[in-house]
Amino acid sequence: MNTFWSNWVIILTLLFLIFMIIVVAYYWRKNHTADKENTVDSFDNIKENDAAVPKLLLFSYFIAFVLAAGFLVLYPGLGNWQGLMDWKSTSEATQPHPTNLQKQITQAKLNGSSYQQLSQDATIVNAGNALFQTHCAACHLSEAEGQTHFPNLSDNVWLYGGTDKDIHHSITKGRNGVMAGWKTILSAEDINHVATYIASLQADRIISAPAFALQQGKTVFNKNCTSCHGSNAQGNQLLGAPNLADNIWLHDGSIEGIIHTINNGLNNVMPAFENQLSEVEIQALGAYIRHQHTLRANELANLNKELITKGQYLAYAGDCVACHTGEGGELFGGGLGFVTPFGTMYSTNISSHPDFGIGDYTYSEFYDALHKGKGKRGYLYPAMPYSSYQYVTDDDTKALWAYMQSLNYVNTRNRNNQMMFPSNIRLGLLGWNIAFLTTDPLEYPANSTESWRRGKYLTMGLGHCSECHTPRNIAQALISDKLFQGNLIDGWMAPDITATELYQDRWSITSLTDFLKTGHSEKGTAFGGMAEVVKNSTRYLTRDDVSAIAEYLITGDKYNVLDKSVGQITPPGFGDLIPAQVNVQDPNLEGSATDPLKKEQQLYGLYIQTCGACHGADGKGREGIAPTLLNNGIIMHKDPYDTIAVTIRGLVPNYLEQEIDFMPMSSFNTVLNDADLAQLITFVRQKLGGRDIPITTTQVTKIRTDLIKAGFAGNIHNLTQPMNNNPE
Repeated sequence: MNTFWSNWVIILTLLFLIFMIIVVAYYWRKNHTADKENTVDSFDNIKENDAAVPKLLLFSYFIAFVLAAGFLVLYPGLGNWQGLMDWKSTSEATQPHPTNLQKQITQAKLNGSSYQQLSQDATIVNAGNALFQTHCAACHLSEAEGQTHFPNLSDNVWLYGGTDKDIHHSITKGRNGVMAGWKTILSAEDINHVATYIASLQADRIISAPAFALQQGKTVFNKNCTSCHGSNAQGNQLLGAPNLADNIWLHDGSIEGIIHTINNGLNNVMPAFENQLSEVEIQALGAYIRHQHTLRANELANLNKELITKGQYLAYAGDCVACHTGEGGELFGGGLGFVTPFGTMYSTNISSHPDFGIGDYTYSEFYDALHKGKGKRGYLYPAMPYSSYQYVTDDDTKALWAYMQSLNYVNTRNRNNQMMFPSNIRLGLLGWNIAFLTTDPLEYPANSTESWRRGKYLTMGLGHCSECHTPRNIAQALISDKLFQGNLIDGWMAPDITATELYQDRWSITSLTDFLKTGHSEKGTAFGGMAEVVKNSTRYLTRDDVSAIAEYLITGDKYNVLDKSVGQITPPGFGDLIPAQVNVQDPNLEGSATDPLKKEQQLYGLYIQTCGACHGADGKGREGIAPTLLNNGIIMHKDPYDTIAVTIRGLVPNYLEQEIDFMPMSSFNTVLNDADLAQLITFVRQKLGGRDIPITTTQVTKIRTDLIKAGFAGNIHNLTQPMNNNPE
């Protein structure tokens, strides 16, 4: 402050002190004249006498004034006067300050010890913890578990090396990791390919991409990325280039996040603390970091390895990764959206991360979430299939828990659900559980086989097949007496898989086992959501377990009683039918309405031009190109929804196994109008599926309209848009 205001403050302060000293002195001198027997005044017969002021009070005042004067002489307080101690009011957090750490280290005879040795001393670790919370936790979080862009310091993965020397250098000198952006150098296609290739390097990660795209990505990587990340993509600690071949992602590990990183680059800075922390404080920080690493290492070491292996198998059986992994995201990181009539909810991170995942859960909390739909922070929506998982045995639940604890941290933060009122009130889900959650145990008939029992346990429990294949009521609860009778999900019909339907369509235990184990069988190929189930779940199960599931489904059960009186379908095929020449854009099918043979020839000609090139003139498919339509389970199915939907939506390969994947199927949304498509599907279902009930134009129009509105309809064929195909 300037001289005037400085003098003003000094004068006022001194005048106040002088005034108060005069007041104290006045009453001290007057004390001897006081007469405690003299009544000065009274109120409601209460007398106020003229007693002396207690000398202790006057002494206290005097001592306080002396101390105040001494403080103002020694420390700043009188204007610009800095005090004899020359103390400055700079934040203690930014200045080195003396501690007893050096004394503690000396007393414990730990001078010159490693950070690991120092981490055995609780006092040093506690001091390091306090320093860590002040200087490091904002980025690395309170337990050193890390978050996106800030590494986990409790594992064995070190960006710049994990020796004491490396850690000391990082703390004292800081780090500056830079990656250049490539969006002006590489094409968008190349960036997409290389991002997909990088994601594919993570073990167990399912990547839906053709082999040529991965090869193209590898080519781009080898040309542009190996100088920093190495030819094996395992990084370079001298440069701080992360290992891209493990399952630890410092930055966003989703394909979208990898693309963003490649496009825009990174500039990560860790500040230097050599001017803020003393050497002993840095040692304490190092001790705390080693302590956190030891805690995590001990947690993992104490897990039963056999239980982890069993739990991993059960997690595959439960298809946990399919729902708890976002589109192109990191495994178990959550973020997959579920669109419901009540809004959109997102799956959660179930990695072992203590902040973003379930690492802070206890076993009982995990059990309640799995069996009762009661999460640690509120009741769960029934999109989490706890109505099925409640049947998982205690032993299997413990194995699952061991496996979930063993997972690496995933830094993905959970997304907020977008649910409408009142479904956004979690407490209301308790009412849903009371009204709709059936907690009766599974029943196993006395005459059932061991494999049937195993199949029921897997199907109704971990496999939670009924959650997709069973209709739901208005409250989205399963209708138990319509078990496996089909349900519409994401623009596909999870088909009726009752024992009667499977029997009528000539599924066998062998063909269904092949289908669930490999995604391919004599009855066709898995697609849509079922392909994801095979890809993420059933293909990892033993053939015996898959066969048990098939046996259970084909044999039937309560609410799924096999009725063999329906008979079995035998598709006739095309026989000796000769195709007619047809103009695809104007088939003129109505012109042959009076001549059944001519109409069949025209429809066969239309089939040859639209379907036959891939599926074969006989409908038996072509290896590596397209699956069989003859005896295909979906073509034979009584519900034509998926057959209609697949012609409008098109299909991408399921990428289960590159060597037996089929080619993409183009959408016919803009090729055939509703009337022609209805007749073509009727013809195909009759000849190749044995179903004689005709498909109506109204059915096709309704399904096409719904798919277009939902954004599912494809438009790969670039032909003139047929009339009457746009929803009003």
